[in-house]
Amino acid sequence: MNYKMMLRVVAEEYNTTPKEVEDGIKEAIKAAGYDMSPQLFIALCAAKVKGEISNSNTK
Repeated sequence: MNYKMMLRVVAEEYNTTPKEVEDGIKEAIKAAGYDMSPQLFIALCAAKVKGEISNSNTK
């Protein structure tokens, strides 16, 4: 699922707009102390999870 589709799905589920969802994501990232786009934050999280999965499979 791409980023724009994810925004639409979440917005539909919570009866709001994709822009409001994205604004909430940006606010949460900033509150966590990061200064980056949601797309970059998601990519970094995904890379970390993939690395953890790879590490657990080699043990």
